[in-house]
Amino acid sequence: MVMMPIMAALLYFVGAPFKWFVGGGVMALGAIAALSIAAPYRMARFTSWWNPYADAQGTGFQVIHGQQALGSGGWWGVGLGGSREKWGTLPEAHTDFIYAVLGEELGILGTISVLVLFSIIAIMGLRIARGTNEAFIQIAALGIVTWIVTQALVNIGAVLGILPITGVPLPLVSYGGSSLIPTLLAMGILMAFAKHEAYMQEQQ
Repeated sequence: MVMMPIMAALLYFVGAPFKWFVGGGVMALGAIAALSIAAPYRMARFTSWWNPYADAQGTGFQVIHGQQALGSGGWWGVGLGGSREKWGTLPEAHTDFIYAVLGEELGILGTISVLVLFSIIAIMGLRIARGTNEAFIQIAALGIVTWIVTQALVNIGAVLGILPITGVPLPLVSYGGSSLIPTLLAMGILMAFAKHEAYMQEQQ
């Protein structure tokens, strides 16, 4: 769910034929269906996505409590550090479902602020890609932006119940160095690209 959009965005950028996307989409859906049927835990993620209340104490437990955390925050939240769901009730509150905790503690305005910050990263990355004539910088910047934004949307979509739970962390927010370090490296590459373009403009 994260790698396929990155590949699709890069192929679209370099002008791949539309039939590639149709064929790739059909193959991806077929692979998802086959892998889901082959592993019961993957199938359980889909069933809990379709109807979490069918197994409220099992596969739907995390989704339900994540939505309860989001809903209890209201406009302003219960205050930073004041979440009740994160103290043992909501599984993986510090990684997969950190967005639900943000909603509970900081409210709707806090969750919208996170979306705005990711939007700023996307806009700045796309500006870097559009503002250069170097193909490598264009492709690399587009790939980084697609990666970060897609990963964020997959995580947030799972918390909101729009997408099945995948275990993907929220970039730059979720706990864990294995996610944070490569994301920071990618952000550093984007900043290096921006510095390079500023230097090239000064030389012109």
